[in-house]
Amino acid sequence: MPRRFFKHGELPLVLLALLAERPMHGYQLMSSLKRLFGPRYRPSPGSVYPALEALEAEGLLEGESGGGRTVYRASSVGAEALEERAENLAELEMRTGVEVRPSRSLDAALSRFKARLAPLSGRVDVEAVAAVLDRAAVEIESRNGLANKEKNDD
Repeated sequence: MPRRFFKHGELPLVLLALLAERPMHGYQLMSSLKRLFGPRYRPSPGSVYPALEALEAEGLLEGESGGGRTVYRASSVGAEALEERAENLAELEMRTGVEVRPSRSLDAALSRFKARLAPLSGRVDVEAVAAVLDRAAVEIESRNGLANKEKNDD
Protein backbone atom coordinates (compact mmCIF):
# COMPACT_ATOMS: atom_id res chain seq x y z
CA MET A 1 0.00 0.00 0.00
CA PRO A 2 1.53 3.35 -1.00
CA ARG A 3 2.40 5.77 1.77
CA ARG A 4 0.43 9.01 1.92
CA PHE A 5 2.47 12.02 0.85
CA PHE A 6 0.79 14.55 3.12
CA LYS A 7 0.26 13.86 6.80
CA HIS A 8 -3.13 14.58 8.35
CA GLY A 9 -4.04 18.26 7.95
CA GLU A 10 -1.07 19.17 5.75
CA LEU A 11 -2.86 19.49 2.40
CA PRO A 12 -5.33 22.10 3.71
CA LEU A 13 -2.40 23.93 5.32
CA VAL A 14 -0.50 24.01 2.02
CA LEU A 15 -3.61 25.20 0.17
CA LEU A 16 -4.10 27.95 2.73
CA ALA A 17 -0.45 29.02 2.39
CA LEU A 18 -0.70 29.14 -1.41
CA LEU A 19 -3.93 31.13 -1.27
CA ALA A 20 -2.43 33.57 1.23
CA GLU A 21 0.10 34.43 -1.51
CA ARG A 22 -2.45 34.96 -4.28
CA PRO A 23 -6.04 34.07 -5.16
CA MET A 24 -6.45 30.99 -7.37
CA HIS A 25 -9.09 28.60 -8.61
CA GLY A 26 -8.90 24.85 -8.08
CA TYR A 27 -7.11 24.00 -11.32
CA GLN A 28 -4.43 26.63 -10.62
CA LEU A 29 -3.97 25.18 -7.15
CA MET A 30 -3.57 21.68 -8.55
CA SER A 31 -0.98 23.00 -11.02
CA SER A 32 0.89 24.72 -8.20
CA LEU A 33 0.84 21.54 -6.11
CA LYS A 34 2.12 19.51 -9.06
CA ARG A 35 4.89 22.05 -9.71
CA LEU A 36 5.93 22.14 -6.06
CA PHE A 37 5.63 18.49 -5.08
CA GLY A 38 5.69 16.51 -8.34
CA PRO A 39 6.44 13.82 -9.24
CA ARG A 40 6.24 12.51 -5.65
CA TYR A 41 2.72 13.88 -5.24
CA ARG A 42 0.01 14.07 -7.88
CA PRO A 43 -2.92 16.27 -6.84
CA SER A 44 -6.42 15.16 -7.68
CA PRO A 45 -9.77 16.94 -7.69
CA GLY A 46 -10.94 14.30 -5.19
CA SER A 47 -8.51 15.57 -2.57
CA VAL A 48 -8.12 19.26 -3.42
CA TYR A 49 -11.76 20.32 -3.78
CA PRO A 50 -12.99 18.72 -0.52
CA ALA A 51 -10.08 20.39 1.30
CA LEU A 52 -11.03 23.75 -0.23
CA GLU A 53 -14.66 23.26 0.76
CA ALA A 54 -13.66 22.41 4.33
CA LEU A 55 -11.40 25.48 4.56
CA GLU A 56 -14.21 27.66 3.23
CA ALA A 57 -16.69 26.14 5.69
CA GLU A 58 -14.29 26.98 8.55
CA GLY A 59 -14.11 30.58 7.33
CA LEU A 60 -10.42 30.29 6.46
CA LEU A 61 -11.04 30.88 2.75
CA GLU A 62 -13.36 33.08 0.77
CA GLY A 63 -14.58 31.90 -2.60
CA GLU A 64 -15.86 34.10 -5.38
CA SER A 65 -17.70 32.42 -8.24
CA GLY A 66 -17.59 33.75 -11.75
CA GLY A 67 -17.10 32.44 -15.25
CA GLY A 68 -17.83 28.88 -14.18
CA ARG A 69 -15.00 28.83 -11.65
CA THR A 70 -14.58 29.73 -8.01
CA VAL A 71 -11.53 31.79 -7.15
CA TYR A 72 -10.37 31.27 -3.57
CA ARG A 73 -8.37 33.58 -1.32
CA ALA A 74 -7.30 33.33 2.30
CA SER A 75 -9.59 35.27 4.63
CA SER A 76 -8.19 37.36 7.47
CA VAL A 77 -9.08 34.48 9.80
CA GLY A 78 -7.22 32.14 7.44
CA ALA A 79 -4.13 34.36 7.49
CA GLU A 80 -4.18 34.29 11.30
CA ALA A 81 -4.60 30.50 11.30
CA LEU A 82 -1.67 30.20 8.91
CA GLU A 83 0.52 32.24 11.29
CA GLU A 84 -0.57 30.02 14.19
CA ARG A 85 0.41 26.93 12.19
CA ALA A 86 3.73 28.29 10.89
CA GLU A 87 5.67 25.58 12.71
CA ASN A 88 3.54 22.84 11.14
CA LEU A 89 4.18 24.29 7.70
CA ALA A 90 7.89 24.57 8.45
CA GLU A 91 7.97 20.90 9.46
CA LEU A 92 6.33 19.96 6.15
CA GLU A 93 8.83 22.12 4.25
CA MET A 94 11.74 20.44 6.05
CA ARG A 95 10.32 16.94 5.47
CA THR A 96 9.60 17.47 1.78
CA GLY A 97 12.43 19.87 0.91
CA VAL A 98 9.86 22.17 -0.69
CA GLU A 99 9.57 25.82 0.28
CA VAL A 100 5.83 26.50 0.11
CA ARG A 101 6.02 30.11 1.28
CA PRO A 102 8.40 32.51 -0.41
CA SER A 103 10.98 33.77 2.07
CA ARG A 104 10.25 37.47 1.88
CA SER A 105 10.47 37.73 5.64
CA LEU A 106 12.44 36.03 8.36
CA ASP A 107 9.37 34.31 9.77
CA ALA A 108 9.38 31.39 7.34
CA ALA A 109 13.15 30.91 7.60
CA LEU A 110 13.01 31.02 11.41
CA SER A 111 10.14 28.52 11.48
CA ARG A 112 12.11 26.12 9.27
CA PHE A 113 15.18 26.62 11.48
CA LYS A 114 13.17 25.81 14.60
CA ALA A 115 11.62 22.74 12.95
CA ARG A 116 15.06 21.52 11.92
CA LEU A 117 16.48 21.83 15.43
CA ALA A 118 13.43 20.57 17.35
CA PRO A 119 14.47 16.89 17.10
CA LEU A 120 17.76 17.81 18.83
CA SER A 121 16.01 19.17 21.92
CA GLY A 122 17.56 17.78 25.08
CA ARG A 123 20.61 16.47 23.20
CA VAL A 124 22.55 19.71 22.70
CA ASP A 125 24.42 22.13 24.92
CA VAL A 126 21.99 25.05 25.16
CA GLU A 127 24.74 27.55 26.03
CA ALA A 128 26.80 26.48 23.01
CA VAL A 129 23.76 26.83 20.74
CA ALA A 130 23.02 30.29 22.19
CA ALA A 131 26.61 31.33 21.46
CA VAL A 132 26.33 30.13 17.85
CA LEU A 133 23.05 32.01 17.41
CA ASP A 134 24.54 35.19 18.89
CA ARG A 135 27.48 34.99 16.45
CA ALA A 136 25.08 34.39 13.57
CA ALA A 137 23.02 37.43 14.58
CA VAL A 138 26.14 39.61 14.69
CA GLU A 139 27.16 38.38 11.23
CA ILE A 140 23.70 39.01 9.78
CA GLU A 141 23.66 42.50 11.29
CA SER A 142 27.10 43.28 9.84
CA ARG A 143 26.10 42.06 6.38
CA ASN A 144 23.19 44.45 6.40
CA GLY A 145 24.96 47.40 7.95
CA LEU A 146 22.68 47.25 10.98
CA ALA A 147 25.52 47.05 13.50
CA ASN A 148 27.13 50.24 12.14
CA LYS A 149 23.82 52.10 11.98
CA GLU A 150 22.99 51.24 15.59
CA LYS A 151 26.46 52.37 16.74
CA ASN A 152 26.06 55.66 14.86
CA ASP A 153 22.62 56.21 16.40
CA ASP A 154 24.05 56.04 19.96
